[in-house]
Amino acid sequence: MSHSLDDVRREYDRLDALCGADSRGIELKVSTRMSRCLGKCTMRGGRPVRITIAAHVMASENEETFWDTVRHEYAHALVKLRRPREDHAHDAVWKSACREVGCRPKARCPADEAADAAQRGSAKYRLTCRACGAAWYYQRRTKAIAAVQAGYGGRYRCPNCRGNAFLVQTLRP
Repeated sequence: MSHSLDDVRREYDRLDALCGADSRGIELKVSTRMSRCLGKCTMRGGRPVRITIAAHVMASENEETFWDTVRHEYAHALVKLRRPREDHAHDAVWKSACREVGCRPKARCPADEAADAAQRGSAKYRLTCRACGAAWYYQRRTKAIAAVQAGYGGRYRCPNCRGNAFLVQTLRP
């Protein structure tokens, strides 16, 4: 079943009534460029300005992934609407908002994990946090990879532990 932005807006209107929020000023968008990410809530000036849902999620036959992604992004917007001067990403405040709107309080879903497995198989680089061991896989030499290789990786922070020391491994030539 394919979904539309009207379906997303109706759900956000329902959640607004449930949570006492107003998300009408947030632009809704579909992206055909998002391949590894299911959705994104963009903030500007301490306010949520846009929620983008990946086209493959909109066209997905998996209803659970679609609704969970839609509510996941709404939870980000809800937290920012309630606490505009604070950043909460995927912390306890955001998880509480997730439970309030009815989505799983997890940053990753099974579809993300399956995409990651495919990505790992063809990746050229692996970036690993030295503090917590979290790893990311890349097809090409990104700015982050280049900075770590040049010894300037300290400006980046691990989203899991906030550490700033990384190791780059080249997996294939």
